[in-house]
Amino acid sequence: MIELEYKNLCPNCGGRVNSKRLEQGLPCEICLPEHSREMKEGFLTSLIIRNRMLGEIEEIFKKLLRTNMWALQRFWARRFLDGESFALIAPTGSGKTTMQIILSLYASSKMGKRCLIILPTSILVHQVSEKLISFKESLNLKTEIAFYHSLLTKKEKEEQLGKMFTANIIVTTHLSIIKREEINSQLVDLVFVDDVDSFLKRSKSVMFVFKMLKLPKRMKNVILNVYEKKMELKNALEKIEKIKGEEEIRSQIIVSGATPRGKRTRSILLLSRVFGFTLGGRVEFGRKVLDSYLKPRRSMEEEILEIIKRVGGGALIFIPSDKGSKFAESLEQYLCARSIRAKAFLKPNRRYFEMFEKGELDFLIGIATTRSPLVRGIDLPHRIRYAIFAGVPKFLIRINLQEFHPAKWLMLLNNISHAIGEEYRKDFETLVRRLAKIQTLNAEQLKLVREALQNGIRLKGFLEYVREVAMNGMEFFNKILKDHRVIEAIRKSPIISFGMEKNEYYFLVVDEIAYLQASGRTSRLYIGGLTKGLSIVVIDDEKAFNNLIKEISYLGEEIEWKNFDEIDVVSVMREIDEDRRKVLLAQEDKLKVEEKISLSTILFIVESPNKARTIARYFGKPFIKKIGDLKTFEVFMENSLAIITASKGHITDLDLVEGLFGVKVGKKFIPIYRPIKRCVHCGRDVDGDVCSFCNRSELVDAGPRIKVLRRVASLVDKVVIGTDPDAEGEKIAFDLYLLLKPFNSNIKRVKFHEVTKKGIISSLKSLEDFDMNLVEAQIVRRIEDRWIGFSISPVLWRFFHNTNLSAGRVQTPVLGWIYERTKRLKEKQELLNLTLANGLKISLRGEIGTFKRILKNRFVEILKVERVVQEIHPYPPFTTDTLLSALTSSLKINATEAMKIAQKLFESGLITYHRTSSTTVSNTGIAIAKDYISSNFGEAFFMERRWQMEGAHECIRPTKAIDSERLRSMIALRTIRVSLSEQELKAYDIIFRRFIASQMKSTKVEKVFLKISVAGKEVNYEFTTNILEEGFSRLIPFYVREIPEIKVGKQYISSVRRKIVRANYPFTYSEIISLMKEKGIGRPSTYAKILEILKRRKYVNEINMRLFSTPLGAKVYSFLREKYGKYLSEELTKSLEEKMDEIEKGKLRAHEVIKEFLGEVNEIMKDAMESGVKYNVQIIL
Repeated sequence: MIELEYKNLCPNCGGRVNSKRLEQGLPCEICLPEHSREMKEGFLTSLIIRNRMLGEIEEIFKKLLRTNMWALQRFWARRFLDGESFALIAPTGSGKTTMQIILSLYASSKMGKRCLIILPTSILVHQVSEKLISFKESLNLKTEIAFYHSLLTKKEKEEQLGKMFTANIIVTTHLSIIKREEINSQLVDLVFVDDVDSFLKRSKSVMFVFKMLKLPKRMKNVILNVYEKKMELKNALEKIEKIKGEEEIRSQIIVSGATPRGKRTRSILLLSRVFGFTLGGRVEFGRKVLDSYLKPRRSMEEEILEIIKRVGGGALIFIPSDKGSKFAESLEQYLCARSIRAKAFLKPNRRYFEMFEKGELDFLIGIATTRSPLVRGIDLPHRIRYAIFAGVPKFLIRINLQEFHPAKWLMLLNNISHAIGEEYRKDFETLVRRLAKIQTLNAEQLKLVREALQNGIRLKGFLEYVREVAMNGMEFFNKILKDHRVIEAIRKSPIISFGMEKNEYYFLVVDEIAYLQASGRTSRLYIGGLTKGLSIVVIDDEKAFNNLIKEISYLGEEIEWKNFDEIDVVSVMREIDEDRRKVLLAQEDKLKVEEKISLSTILFIVESPNKARTIARYFGKPFIKKIGDLKTFEVFMENSLAIITASKGHITDLDLVEGLFGVKVGKKFIPIYRPIKRCVHCGRDVDGDVCSFCNRSELVDAGPRIKVLRRVASLVDKVVIGTDPDAEGEKIAFDLYLLLKPFNSNIKRVKFHEVTKKGIISSLKSLEDFDMNLVEAQIVRRIEDRWIGFSISPVLWRFFHNTNLSAGRVQTPVLGWIYERTKRLKEKQELLNLTLANGLKISLRGEIGTFKRILKNRFVEILKVERVVQEIHPYPPFTTDTLLSALTSSLKINATEAMKIAQKLFESGLITYHRTSSTTVSNTGIAIAKDYISSNFGEAFFMERRWQMEGAHECIRPTKAIDSERLRSMIALRTIRVSLSEQELKAYDIIFRRFIASQMKSTKVEKVFLKISVAGKEVNYEFTTNILEEGFSRLIPFYVREIPEIKVGKQYISSVRRKIVRANYPFTYSEIISLMKEKGIGRPSTYAKILEILKRRKYVNEINMRLFSTPLGAKVYSFLREKYGKYLSEELTKSLEEKMDEIEKGKLRAHEVIKEFLGEVNEIMKDAMESGVKYNVQIIL
């Protein structure tokens, strides 16, 4: 492997360090000389001190609890020692409260910090203060503890309030903070909040905590002004951000618990802005549920009673929305009459909740909807054993204006889309788009619109638009539901449930989210792992159940449904009950060490923030923390707490001033890398603090980002690097590996070709080492690009007096093609449209004068007529070049825009990796295509095609069997949490159709081939005249043309029209990319970039999506061809690409290739210097 040097990146002093020392986890030789054990003071030594303090906390923990800290607790302790504010994210029984107690004792006794512990109830204050005093005595500490709660006697209250002024640790409730000035007048360094939800319910308690914390005075004033309504929240948040940039915040707040979803109060926003992490949301920990179904043989009530007799108590019973609360109440009466202790839980009821928790009730009955308190608000892992669904979770939609509801209409359209004929497709797509725009209507707006619809009243503005959409929607539904073909398709559908009542159609639409959330109540994470749960769906509608299975699969959840009658219930419930026993032990802190799971912590680094967010959302609602310009997302993945973040692309690049353009040259070549520093305005690399090209100081600097990544890496057990699976991604990954190695020795590479939950989980189970051949190939490419560019560009600057110019090995041949084509644009041709006497219309191109010859001889001769039956096969799935060609031509966008769209679709988890030259289709891809084709066209239309190519990469394909219209409505319903523009949706549609078509059977057509002699030349024509057997043409329609009966012989030309046109047209993006692929110039990842550089340098202009060389481009190309033709030729460039491929495969040594480059660069520079060009480097002769 090539040795590397990194400037300004020593992990300790920030000086220079080589890759060998980094790989060994060492700082530079100045910080730690070869034979010395003493390290110079710096960043690494501060972490050594932190680790020593962590060891002290571990000793205290072991002494008090007679057990070792586990991974999550060590992670919390490191964060605490780093001075971070954060949320304790952990499952039941993980010792969050105990950890807070130990950290408060350590902070007060060893660090001189004053602590405040806030608890929700007086009982907890009593328990925690008792534990604090007990721990303090065991450790023989002199820490003074004051506590206050309502259970104290009057005398005890007075005594404790008197201690508040001198106490090192204060323990109380949030209500006591509000009521007692003796408490809220104190100043503290560190606040622990247990049950943050209770704390946030009273904004006054939050205000007093801000007052108590030792925050900068200016910041406190801003916060208090918000609570006193003297300042707008938006302005306050901006001022807080500004103060944070000027003054260090030394106070900490550490919270545990969760807040209701979607709650964004001013207290939450202020706390999040001051301390840099989000409070809010309930953490999801995955599910371990045995999902089963039961086909009923008796009434629903009788079936549920039978299940209860077999399985026992401790269950939630969910009623579908279409059955409603009346059925829930009647089921309660039915069960209670048979001595079953059950209650309907239709709204939050604390008494019933507590009775169920204590075992005084065995069943709670609620509605299967995401708004139900039984679905959202119950978390009792020790009590809930299983769930019964009294029917498939679904709701009823009636097609009338009185019940108009945009979101429900969208769901319905989602369900019936495949039953709607092509003649309604345009109206269908329009309605989906319009409903998507209005589906966030609030209840008040919806009420006003419904009233206007009923009374025939027009509204104003946005609400009038909503009213019109409702009217148009009603017209659409009336139209399709009168079409017997649509009704028949719906009736035959295995997934659409519908009926008629009072001359009005109704549909039953499944609620897959409600099912997943409700069944998930039976499986919760605790310190022993995920508890096992059982879900039993009593099927009341076969079609609805089929649809539930399909809709859940669209969400990426892989569920293997079991027939309840075939389950060994005794064995399953024994396993479930064993988990509940362990949960109870864990809650009492009595679970054996060997029964606890090894919950580890990982730092998961990807390239882009969008990708980080997408991955995090697959595993629940993440906790978000911002450190500098780095945003992290914290979620539980399998048995790990993952901190997911992004490197934001490359973090280092070759140095601009040292060596030969950033490379030391001697017996060996040593590239010198430094943190990337780039000008925000012109995009140039910058060496100092100001851009030398545009003289601006707004820079993007990777240095601070690397420092934050290093600190976060030092907190966790493992680092996993998931940058893109290509040479560029491998180099980024290797840089991260080296730069983080001194902070964490456990670093692995992960590669995934699709950003889906399944893809991520699968790839994390097969971690890899780094592919050093790919890394070397990227390094060699970068050196070649730098040396050629930096050696020739100064020649251009001097000759053309323009420092914006550059030259490159790939861009020059491409510029040549565009230049040569532009030169020939003045050449003209005649475009002739002929109509023959038999009615056949043909066209041809010819040189100027062809028109005159035709006028002289008004006949053509048909030499050959051939009718054949042909099988037309579909195209293979997209590769990068074919995708860019298709997107640029179909969407009328340039290659850079096309690449950005593909990047977004990939990062959003909608398509596989978009930088690929392979057409290979994986088993997953085959399964997706088969599912979609079978459901929409019938299994007879499916034909498996692998399109196999060499290598591990796959084609570009969708990650789910979701077409663009379903995707649109899923986005509108927030089932898929991405935001796509119309262009992006169209691009997805193009990718989806091309891939699905590639797995469909061929189309059999009738074709007519003609050979015609006209104006002295023979021309061949081909017409598709009939489709004999449909295949992929069902998805991608063919152009079929009717032509008259044609016979061999002469035909009179009844009319001819002439148009003077160009003989050659400027290249489209599609054409130039296809040419680059054909000639082996450039790589999939660089096609768009090369064309963008040519435009940025003003060598090429884009007009109407076609590329013209400019006068400057023509001059530069001519100059380069004449002076440097042998270095920048098409042949040499292609040969270089082949050598890079050989290095990637490990068949060629990097050193030899770099040596070749050196000879070329020396020749170029020597010649340039003789003509007066100056370089700020030493020439190697």
